This record gives sequence, structure tokens and C-alpha cells, in this order.
Amino acid sequence: MVNEYFEAINYGGTLYYYLFEFANFSFLGLIAIYAYRINLINQNSLLGWLAIFFSPLVFNYFLFSPYTFGDQFIYSGETFLIKVYGESYYQQSVIDFTGKILGSIPLPNFMTVTSLAFSNKLLLFLTFLWFKRYFSNENQVLLFFFIPSLVLYSSLALRDTLIIILSLLFLIALLKNKYLLAVILLYPIFILKIQMFLFLSLYFIGRFIFRAHKSYVLASFFVISLLAGSFILENDILLLINKYRAGFAAENFSLGDGYSSYAAWNIYGADLKAALEIFSMQEAIFIGIINLPKLLFLPMPWNWSSPFHVIQTFESIFLTYLFVYLVFKEKIYKKSEFVLLAIILLFGLMLYSVIMSNEGTFVRYRFSLFYPFLLATFFIAKNNINISKRIKSN
Repeated sequence: MVNEYFEAINYGGTLYYYLFEFANFSFLGLIAIYAYRINLINQNSLLGWLAIFFSPLVFNYFLFSPYTFGDQFIYSGETFLIKVYGESYYQQSVIDFTGKILGSIPLPNFMTVTSLAFSNKLLLFLTFLWFKRYFSNENQVLLFFFIPSLVLYSSLALRDTLIIILSLLFLIALLKNKYLLAVILLYPIFILKIQMFLFLSLYFIGRFIFRAHKSYVLASFFVISLLAGSFILENDILLLINKYRAGFAAENFSLGDGYSSYAAWNIYGADLKAALEIFSMQEAIFIGIINLPKLLFLPMPWNWSSPFHVIQTFESIFLTYLFVYLVFKEKIYKKSEFVLLAIILLFGLMLYSVIMSNEGTFVRYRFSLFYPFLLATFFIAKNNINISKRIKSN
């Protein structure tokens, strides 16, 4: 779709599809080559990013149907309509915002569902250029951008890449004491994902108001305040938790006879909804602790249905190991700066553990939460010598 005089055509996996998207790949490839020529990246990064830029051509219509991630058509359709008519079709802030941001990237064309993936790739490349400035070893940073889930989700027309990038920008802004920038970044995060807004807002409050990054005592006081607040607001919090538990269960509900998702839930889901209800904060915390290992290592082997699930399980194990390795190898567990970061990450993971139902959904939810915090942990680890002074010098 180019303008109002052209009709929408589904090019599927035809030759035209690959011609259109190869043009987008070529454009990003030229940017990578130019970045190499002006010494912004080294040779390993050039080769690596050429491979990453090529990856959208490998997934949709080749390794799997784009309908496997059906949301792609919502975001790409919204982008096309905004570019053609200048107005939103879905009238939902998250879809409208995603469409406008990804559609504003100056690609050669936006002709298929995969076009927005190249917008994601360019934004991810710019994030890499910014993030690697804080490290002496560019190759180490590059490896973090080869994590399979990041390559996959950024190769699709989804909002996950925007959530990850904005969350990382927010975390590094706070670590560098740029509070105004962090507040500004909270607004698009609120639009894109309300859960991430909650987690990052708590991190901001803990750092700016409680000064919990300054000492273990202040971090402990912050945790106690969070627990006290959760018990004071217990009824309201449980209402939201039960709403999300029922909602995600309904999304994954199937009777195997043609009835599935919300249609089946509305007819047969009443008993299950009652069984899922949580009645106290103690129960919610207990469920969060019990389900946390499962969330960390999703998808479980008995639910594997494709090679991607196998890869993601081993990736989950590796990322958890990498996080623990950084913490103990660089001894950042001794730094109250990291302790606050870990508290917020643990809170977010436990909340997801309480409300999770569909494994496919929560593999994505977990990754979009865990990955920015992993990079922030890497930032702290490699700036381990008096981080407060080091940050001010940057």
C-alpha cells in the first residue's frame, strides 16, 4: 500500500515480497557499511549486524507463517493506514503509537508485514551504537545483541523491540542520575506496556525518593515500605491480580471442540475463574515464589512443539546463568546500586509468575522484562570501580 490510489495487496511469500524486503535489507546494510567506514563499529560488528539485518527475511513466510504472531498484522496494518490516510484505524493508543514510531523510520518501502521488522532492526542498531560507548570491549556488547529471542522478536512487526529499547534507555538514564530524562521516557513506556511502566516507576521511586541505591539499609526500608503498602492496598491489588489471572487464563482457554479463548471462557470459564482467585497477599507472594523457577525457564520441555521452544528453553537457562555469573564474577552483589535493580527485577518476575498462564505469551513478557535488566546489570558490572564517580564523568 503506497497511497490512496493503490489497493492493499498481500504479497505473502512471493517473489515481490522478497524484492520489497531485500530493498529494506540493502538499505540497512549500507548503513552498517557506512558505520564501519567511519569507524563507528569494528569488523565483527559489521558482519554481525549484516546477519542481524538479514534475519527478518528468514522468519516470516520462510521458517513459519506470520500468523504465528498474528499481532504483526495489526501493527503493520495500522502503520500502512497512518501513512496513507494520516489517522489511526484501531483507535488504541498502544497500536497507534507503535504504528507511528515504526512507520516514521525512513525505509525504502512499507509494502508487507515484514517491513516493520526492518524498522525494529534499525532502532536496535542505533541502540547498540549508543550502548557500546560505555564499554571498552565492543565484541562483548555485540554478543548481547545475538541472543536468539532478541533476534526473533526484532525480526517481526511487534512492539517488543520498542519496549526493550525504551526500558534500557530508562534504566541507564537512572544509573547516570538523569532523572528528568527517565521521567520523560516513562510516558511512551506507559503507552506501550503498563506492566513495565509499573516496574520502572517503582525503580524510579526507590532511587529518587527512598535513595535505596545508596545503602543496604535504605534498600531494606524500601522493600519494607513496598510490603506495607501492598498489605494496606491489599483489596485493590488483589482485584487487579485476579483480573489479569482470569484474563490470561481466558486467552489460553480451549475446549478442543472449536471453542477457544474468550468465546469458550464466557460459556464455560466460571468455575476455573473461581479456582484461580487469590484471597490474600500472603497467598499471592507464595504463588509468586513457587512459580518463579517455572517462569525463568519457560518454555517447559513437556510443552515443546517446535525447535524454537527448545532454543528458548536453553536460552532461558543461559541468560539466568549469565545474570548470576555477572553478579558473582564482578562481585556487584556488594553494591547497593545493583541490589535495588535486583529488587525491582525480582518484583517484576514474581508478579508475572502470579498472573502467567499462556507460555508463549509469558516467554515474551519475561524476555522484555529480563533483557533490559540484564544489560543494566552488565553496565554496572563493567563500571564496577566507584560507579557514582564514573557515571558523572560520562
